[in-house]
Formats: sequence, structure tokens, C-alpha cells
Amino acid sequence: MTDKPFPPGRHPLVVVGSGPGAMQLTYCLGQLGVEHAVISADDAPGGMFRRWPIFQRMLSWTKPFASHEKATRAYERFDWNSLLSDDEHLRAIMPTVMDGTSYFPSRPEMEKGLATFAQRAGLRVRYGVRWESTRAEGKDFVLTTSDGEYIAPAVVFAVGVAQPWRPNVLALEGVQ
Repeated sequence: MTDKPFPPGRHPLVVVGSGPGAMQLTYCLGQLGVEHAVISADDAPGGMFRRWPIFQRMLSWTKPFASHEKATRAYERFDWNSLLSDDEHLRAIMPTVMDGTSYFPSRPEMEKGLATFAQRAGLRVRYGVRWESTRAEGKDFVLTTSDGEYIAPAVVFAVGVAQPWRPNVLALEGVQ
């Protein structure tokens, strides 16, 4: 596996981000056999957890001592922070990285949980790539990044918490 997968160029789909939404999406796309590239400005999964939540803990729980085995689908009711998978070794990762002082994971615990999932699932992301702008060209979108241009007919922005900002996309003019 290369340290810098998904070089600039044409891809069937580009996912921007490396937080929980992007990691869950790239895992599911991979399970479905959908080719895609993943780029992220961060240097590891879960970069948003280096800044948010400002009070240091999630508002959603992970209960390590629930009445169901952790590798079961039933346990997901008690663990709202682990990513989902049909593969037992990818389920219920959060309770294994939490220190046990709270049912609500801390920012570092969330980061570690995402990194563990990404590593175990073999998720590939091109880290250190900052998205700069998007423009439409025919039926494609062209993403300008710090590494160069990515071209795809479909793009998913899974960037988590962000400051309000209107991207420079011509097709969005007049959209509220």
C-alpha cells in the first residue's frame, strides 16, 4: 500500500474528508465495490476531533457494560460512536479505546477509534491534501487541491464541522 494513494487526476467518485462520515462512507463504498478516491487536509482520520467539541466530550454514549455482546448488531444500540460494519472485528471499537471514566468519549478517544477502524478496515486516504475550489466542466466536477486537480462526475464533501463558507461553485449561484 502506498503512503499517497489517489493521485490527482480522473476518478469515478471523490470523497473529501476523513471524519466519521467520510470513513463510514469509504468503508461502505469499498464493500459495494465502488471505486473512489478519498482526500483529506488532515494528517490522520478524525481531524475535526482535534478542535471539536470544545467541551472535550461527545454528547453520544458508548456503554461498555451493556447487556449484549459487543460484536453483535444488538450492541450498536448501546454504542453510538463506533462505525458500523458487518465484519465482527470492526464492530464496537470505541469501548476498546475508551479509558472507562465516562460513557461519553473524549476527543482523543474518538480520534483513536477512527484511526483504529481505518487501520483495521484498510481504508486508504490521501492525507495532507487541502481542497481549494470546485468548478463544473461539462458533466464533471473539477476539484482544485494543494496536490493538483481531481476530476469526477460525483463528489461527496464529508468535512464535518466547518465555519460558514460559500464555495466558489458556479452551479450554486442563488442557492440559499
